[in-house]
Amino acid sequence: MYIGIDLGTTGCKCALYDPKGTCLALFNKEYPLIYSGSFVEQDADLWWQLVCEGIQSVTSSAGVFSVSALSISTQGISVVPVDAGGTPLCHAISWLDERAGEEMRVIEKTFGSEKIFSVTGKPAEACYTFPKLVWLRKHDPNLFERADKFLLPLDFLNFRLTGRAVTDYTVAGGTMLYDISAKCWRREFLDYAGLTPDRLAEVSCMGSRVGTVLPEVAEKLGINCAPVVCGGQDQKLAAIGAGIAEGVCTVSFGTATAVTALKRTFSPENPLTQFRLNDDYFVSEGVVSTSGAALRWLASVFGGKTYREMDDLAKTSKKGANGVSFSPDFTENAKIEGLTLSSSPGDIVYALYEGVCRDIRDCLSAETTELVVFGGGSRSDIWCRILAEETRRNVSVCESPETACRGAARLASGMEIPGDAIGRIYPVC
Repeated sequence: MYIGIDLGTTGCKCALYDPKGTCLALFNKEYPLIYSGSFVEQDADLWWQLVCEGIQSVTSSAGVFSVSALSISTQGISVVPVDAGGTPLCHAISWLDERAGEEMRVIEKTFGSEKIFSVTGKPAEACYTFPKLVWLRKHDPNLFERADKFLLPLDFLNFRLTGRAVTDYTVAGGTMLYDISAKCWRREFLDYAGLTPDRLAEVSCMGSRVGTVLPEVAEKLGINCAPVVCGGQDQKLAAIGAGIAEGVCTVSFGTATAVTALKRTFSPENPLTQFRLNDDYFVSEGVVSTSGAALRWLASVFGGKTYREMDDLAKTSKKGANGVSFSPDFTENAKIEGLTLSSSPGDIVYALYEGVCRDIRDCLSAETTELVVFGGGSRSDIWCRILAEETRRNVSVCESPETACRGAARLASGMEIPGDAIGRIYPVC
């Protein structure tokens, strides 16, 4: 039996699978973000508490207490300073936190955006861990010096489970401190931040063995001292759970939409964010920042419509939305154009669906022949049909929404567990 854990930004999920990939039990619990002025933080102790609760819940529900292996999918970028015993010294700084804008501007001026991208595969943005650690060193030097390590969610949880602070390429790659080609922490970036490699986690390939659950932790959880296999960042493990492959791109259709594709090589000329996935592949990741969020906004404007009601409105329109177009990126001034006195609410909803699908299309390369879709938007029959039309690719929809848990369990099983089953297929017409 295998356990896959998914620690997201606002919730923790845990699933128990048999070797055939059947989900025997599922745990899902939300937790709050901590807002302090303009800061966005998280309680790392609560991360651990919920992971323990999740493991206890699924094993008790299924009556299974002997676990073959477990692995973890986590949010990336968020960072927590800890002492030598792994105890947090303060709240974790969330990836949503933008406090380090000025530090990022100086880093970009010092190294240049082209160099930063060519080394890390990341644009120069304040959400990443590098500028946040520079901010912490500048604004709280005593805390910075007291910290034994600065851990991200994956390495923090691996440390609590096994006593080893181990992360993978995808989580390390989100720090903007990691050289994704050389597979090591970038020394000049560490020097600038006042760090040495031993103050960050050891980096290993996802799927490698981290260790075994510590005896005292196993006793608390009520399981055996099971092997712990190195997981990765949640979007990448969700792609693995959905069955990503060469030519098969995954689309995480949620509040924001992540479009993930396998690549054999790192391409600095490709403007999309890139990560090293494992020893054989990189991935490119395009993001449609406000896809589901745009639909939520429009539904509220229309008087609090349900998503099903929004779909019903869209069905009253047609391809081209009767001349209405909707640019749905609310981070870059979303626009609705082409409205006339004859435009209907259905035209506006249809135009929104088309706009999101065009943005997804723009993230695809010529090598992509198929899309595998999961997340909230995948429940919309008409949105998936429009996606197939706009991208000119076949669209397959995963049966289960818990693809990140499945991806972690697949790693725990040595990829014995299959990718998620496909429910619906939308061929290109």
